[in-house]
Amino acid sequence: MGFMSPEKMIVAKVVSHRERERSVLLALEEFKFFEFIDVRRQAGLVEVKRTREEETVFTALDRLDKIVTSLDLKTGKRTGSYVEVDDSSLQKSLEHASEVIVAIESEVLEIDTDLMVAKTELERQRGIRDVANSLKPLGVDPSFIGTTDFTFTTAGKVPSGRQDELEWSLNEVTEGTFTLGIHPLKDGSAATVITVSIEMKDAVERILSALEFESFPIPEGESGRPEKIAEDAIARMIELENEISALLQRKHTIASEWGLRILAAWEILLLEKQRIEIKSQIVYTDQSIKMWGWIPESKEKLLEPLLRERVGAALEVTFDRPDFAEHEAPTYISNPSFMKPTEDVVKSFGVPSKHDLDPTKIMWLSFPLIFGFVFADVGQGFLILLIGLGALRAKRKEQDWGAILGYVQNGAEGLILMGIFAMVGGFLFGSFFGSETVIEPLWHTFVHTIDGEKNPYKDAHMLKLSIEIGAVHLSLGILLNLYNKLKHKNYREVVAAASYLMLYLGFVNLLFGVSYNSIGEWFSSTGNVYLWIPFAGIGYGTGNNGIYPALPISPMIFSIVMFIIPFALMAITSLLGGMDGAVAFLENAIGMVSHTVSYARIFALNTVHIILSSVFIEMLPPLVMIYFPELTLFGVEIIPHEFFIDGEHVAASLPLLGAIIGTLIVGILEGLLGFMHTLRLHYVEWFSKFYHAGGVEFKPFCAKRLHSRPIRLVQVPSSYTVQ
Repeated sequence: MGFMSPEKMIVAKVVSHRERERSVLLALEEFKFFEFIDVRRQAGLVEVKRTREEETVFTALDRLDKIVTSLDLKTGKRTGSYVEVDDSSLQKSLEHASEVIVAIESEVLEIDTDLMVAKTELERQRGIRDVANSLKPLGVDPSFIGTTDFTFTTAGKVPSGRQDELEWSLNEVTEGTFTLGIHPLKDGSAATVITVSIEMKDAVERILSALEFESFPIPEGESGRPEKIAEDAIARMIELENEISALLQRKHTIASEWGLRILAAWEILLLEKQRIEIKSQIVYTDQSIKMWGWIPESKEKLLEPLLRERVGAALEVTFDRPDFAEHEAPTYISNPSFMKPTEDVVKSFGVPSKHDLDPTKIMWLSFPLIFGFVFADVGQGFLILLIGLGALRAKRKEQDWGAILGYVQNGAEGLILMGIFAMVGGFLFGSFFGSETVIEPLWHTFVHTIDGEKNPYKDAHMLKLSIEIGAVHLSLGILLNLYNKLKHKNYREVVAAASYLMLYLGFVNLLFGVSYNSIGEWFSSTGNVYLWIPFAGIGYGTGNNGIYPALPISPMIFSIVMFIIPFALMAITSLLGGMDGAVAFLENAIGMVSHTVSYARIFALNTVHIILSSVFIEMLPPLVMIYFPELTLFGVEIIPHEFFIDGEHVAASLPLLGAIIGTLIVGILEGLLGFMHTLRLHYVEWFSKFYHAGGVEFKPFCAKRLHSRPIRLVQVPSSYTVQ
């Protein structure tokens, strides 16, 4: 529908013979751009009951799920070559899955049972060993612990400092008729064995509970010296660990031999489940099936030929462009694959609505560009570039970096661009791992020193550059909003958007072409206005700086034409839109200033990055000093012979220890901070000018295959009567 617009959606209506249902579904699955509309729900029809074979799919899938989980197979990534499977019919899919289940399920379940028994026994033996070790200092046979006809004996641990209290309490309650064995432990507590008459059991247990006595879990059936019991338990534990290891090795062998076929069978049944569940959105008659679905208008010519090829003559395909499509249709946006990370960032804010523009194609460049100014450093930018290249290589090889690093892997292309632009920014401003004694800034306005002294104007120039980046970025957002209103022929909002664009450009030109510190000069009846040219005047001041061309108009006339009149037009046309228009007017009027100033965070973050990096470079011992030779490319000096700082000539060098520590601590944190603030500048400042989201993502009926490849050997009948 346009370079940045979501595709226009239409409704495809497919009618075929009931016996060709499977072929139609497989064709739509192969088409990949058909999102079913729930016609049955709209028509108020009852749900279709599943056949016995369809119920078998769910049962078999549950069984395969258990096998996959037991063998720890990775369903989300391809681990080998594709397994070719004939799933032209449900029976063939079930046959393939049945072969796998019959071949290995019983063995896997047997191994799981043996593993559970072995692990349970291992834990029991560990308990026996621990109790026996606890009883060693007391020299008590575990079989003596418990209750007899005449005595009650217990063993356990008394908290530190409560041994005397225990002995006193037992003496008071039993009037001295007890035996007590105590052995101090390393943690300050004490191993204790107590024997009293059976009549004193309840009273003694209340005392022990009050004193936080922790009894040892005495294993049943164990007797003898604690040393011998512990020795036997350890020997049994070694046997069980060997048994568990052998069982796990059997699992590994099964996974190696059968893994691909198991995953293929699991995937086929998962697809069958999807095909069965989608039937709830199909209308059935005695002889035919009817289904509706959203498709992108650009795919209209591809659908019918594919269906004809797979289904034959028993087919009727029509296309409809309903009035409600603009409101109810899902949103389909199409971008090149290398822009997928940026598209995901856009969708995380919200899916474009049908009346929105998709900012992916512009944001693909603007995001890394602004990040490059925020995190301008040649060395650390190069590290980001290397990480991006490594992530891209891993993604193409379908390696799994896990849940957290998976985000890095998915955003590989974006990281590559961010690294490149960070390096570009580093060359422009002369930063190499936070050091300013390696690279001479290519943008001489930002030189580090002037006559051997630190450049006192560098921060002011960086601040102006940040504001100008914001002015250009926001102007682009306002222009996109104007284009979108024109495209949808909403002329009242076109006037408001055009007025806002003129107002904002006038505001920026008054700032830089007249004065940014004296608003009174904006209304001077004498003098000239100078045309602001983005970035060209950095380092040359404002107004009549020798760079901005003079306009033959006084500031007062310019302010009236480019500021006051557009402001009034925007107010009137916005208020005509009711409460929504009034809110939009207030947001635009306030955001014109606040959003522009917000881009000063580029200056702040860039400055903080340099300052924090220099702290490690200047305060840590050099350890190893790396010296760089003079470098000139195409007549441009990249690395000078020496730097003149504080009256001294300094060779181009980098202290290794400070650069490493600074990169590990500051580089990583500042990199993440720079990413988040760059994201904020797009989400809050830029998107607010033209992007509203609120759309519903297009979710077509298709098959995601990682483990199986279909074999299509279907003969199409010549004709059927469709009713």
